[in-house]
Amino acid sequence: MIFKILNFRKKHITSLLSGNYLLIIALILLLSSCSNLRYLDEGQQLYTGSKVKIESEEKISGKGGLVSEMERVLRPQPNEKFLFWRPRLWFYNVAGEDPGNALTRYMRNRIGRPPVLFEDFSVDRSMRLMENRLFNMGFFDSQLEYQISEKKKTAGVEFMITLSPAFTIAELLPVESDAEIARHINESLDETLIKPGRDYHLSILREERERITAHLKDLGYFYFHSDFLLFRADTTGGQREVSLSLALKTNIPANAKERFNIRNIYINTAFTLVGDQQLNDTIYMGEGIYLLNNNDEFKPSTLKRAIFFEKDKLYNSNDHDLTLNHLMGLGVFKFVNLRFLEINDVDTPSLDLRVQLTPMDKKNISAEIRGITKSTNFAGPGLSIAFNNRNFLGGAENFNLNLEGAYETYIGQTEKRARSWDVGASAELSTPRFIVPFGTGNLSPRFIPRTSIGLSFNFRSRTDAFSISSIRSNFGYMWNQSITTQYRFNPFVFNIFSLGSVSEEYEQILQEEQQRRGLFEQFLLGSEFSYYHNSQLREPRKHAWYFNYNIDLSGNLAYLIFQGLNLGEEQEEGGYGIFNQSFSQYARNDFDLRYYLDLGHNQKLATRLAAGIGVPYGNSSTLPYIKLFTTGGSNSIRAFQPRSLGPGSYSSPDTLQTTFNIYQSGDIKLEFNIEYRFSMTRIIKGALFADAGNIWNLKERERTPGGKFETSEFLSQMALGTGAGLRLDFTFFILRLDLAFPLAIPYDDSPGYFQSIRPLDGSWRRDNLLLNLAIGYPF
Repeated sequence: MIFKILNFRKKHITSLLSGNYLLIIALILLLSSCSNLRYLDEGQQLYTGSKVKIESEEKISGKGGLVSEMERVLRPQPNEKFLFWRPRLWFYNVAGEDPGNALTRYMRNRIGRPPVLFEDFSVDRSMRLMENRLFNMGFFDSQLEYQISEKKKTAGVEFMITLSPAFTIAELLPVESDAEIARHINESLDETLIKPGRDYHLSILREERERITAHLKDLGYFYFHSDFLLFRADTTGGQREVSLSLALKTNIPANAKERFNIRNIYINTAFTLVGDQQLNDTIYMGEGIYLLNNNDEFKPSTLKRAIFFEKDKLYNSNDHDLTLNHLMGLGVFKFVNLRFLEINDVDTPSLDLRVQLTPMDKKNISAEIRGITKSTNFAGPGLSIAFNNRNFLGGAENFNLNLEGAYETYIGQTEKRARSWDVGASAELSTPRFIVPFGTGNLSPRFIPRTSIGLSFNFRSRTDAFSISSIRSNFGYMWNQSITTQYRFNPFVFNIFSLGSVSEEYEQILQEEQQRRGLFEQFLLGSEFSYYHNSQLREPRKHAWYFNYNIDLSGNLAYLIFQGLNLGEEQEEGGYGIFNQSFSQYARNDFDLRYYLDLGHNQKLATRLAAGIGVPYGNSSTLPYIKLFTTGGSNSIRAFQPRSLGPGSYSSPDTLQTTFNIYQSGDIKLEFNIEYRFSMTRIIKGALFADAGNIWNLKERERTPGGKFETSEFLSQMALGTGAGLRLDFTFFILRLDLAFPLAIPYDDSPGYFQSIRPLDGSWRRDNLLLNLAIGYPF
């Protein structure tokens, strides 16, 4: 089942905001928290957690981080708490010691958690763990005390830590040895991470060992390991400084001190983990590379391009990583293993490389029945059939063919019974290399590049609006600069639209020929470029960033062809085209910037700034409808329905309130979101959020008065909403419920910027509260 976003208004939910209901809920939570204690045996105390306080006579930076670090080492953690209620403990207790049915067993064993007792918490062990962690952070002379705070049924601990400033690094002395490996180690110290004056921290020493090891492996020391390095510390110099000296352990294996060359490379494309395997069909590809068990499945040139080791060259860890990344990036192998065998019958230390490849199934066909819900309140069944060939032409080309169909009906409150049909087909061929018109690019970045060509057709019909069909084709490239950075460039994009049947309401709207052709009956011939950066793809960090930038240019090449070479014809409404279709000419830019701050204790602050602008020119007076910006909805400004805001202070007339209003779109978009996320239980998460933004037009348009962007007015036209939400984290998907209401409405003529908030007024709740149901986080 594939879920999509559903945004709807649930009127009866709003009654919960009445003061009486809130009082009842508060009393229930209070009684529940007390009821948890009555399940304890005589003499047992519920562990309520520990607090850590740090005191120092001198200034110590980052005390908050130190407190969080100390609290992370404390075990066990108390039962999870929401306000003054421990919900998982409550479920465990009310289910009983001997659950009699499946529901109570699920409550006790899956949702519930047993009580964490104070007797399970060891103060002495916690003191040792914190003292050890402080020592590793350079606080060699910390002093720890504690005080137990207990009542009849509960107990907790407060730890008091007295610190002096951390020891700093005075110097790093090189390895004292005449061995060749010692010389290579000492040469690398110009890039050391251990700098004089920096606070001592064990993690820095570990990172330095890994850096030196990576340097040695790049020089051919295949068997060297970071554990063969050690640091000796001397704190007798005074001034709270530590002098470090680097050394090699005395019991290092002999082969760890030798540099190894690569001899031969054997590629087995049919490797299995079960039983002995008969090797056959051996092909020598030159340069010491042998291909085994290929049986004409894969082009030798494709596999050879993915091997970065060279015969009689030193082993290099960078070549190792590149080879693994490219072989896995081909997308045709289930498992990739590089096995190195030491060769003893040669004068020079050498390794043979066995490349063991286990292929995936070449062809796959799948069918999927889906339940579809959309932000426009349309819902219904859908069917998709997909065919995939992972090695279409023998060079790891990936061919995909998809057929899709859906029938949806409007589920909101309206007098009209709107329905929607959606049918589509698409095909894409992706090749694991750069292909350019004048030849094949043999670039070898760290991550394998791809060239793709695609063709798709889509037909969509809405009974309350219109039907439209489109054909799209594209040719382009995708490549990664690093694990966090990706580029996509489509130098050729062609998209043509054709408007079909039109409802009575929209026949009047689209009766203007220029409006009809400008929005829907155009074709696009242009280029697209996208940049993605996502630091969250690395290991978790306190600060994380996501940035996406897109640029879309259309019509420049078509304009040169049609006007310069006289291949097109001038249309009646102006501009050039062919076969009674004019082409779009515009430039469109947009970006999405997100920042995530880890506050600790399963809390996070998430922010997003999204903006964009599209400028039609030359052959076009307006952007095509699919390129216009819209706002509102469960992933945007959640206090407003999808496509119900803007442009500017424009308000949709009553005649269009229940229809698909094409005018609530614009050339400019600006949106800002902020969300505080916290954990209530392992499954249940909470959030408080605020959203702001709107869309505008570059020019004043007759049908959307007040929609033009004006620097003196756009801030007062920013919509503002706020609310709270719950997220149910089921690991494989997240179900999100956000209840929001507007604080500022651009099209409201009331004096002042902010709206009055009357949660006890039933009519206010009915008109303003909006419940959003969606899958996944909004950003």
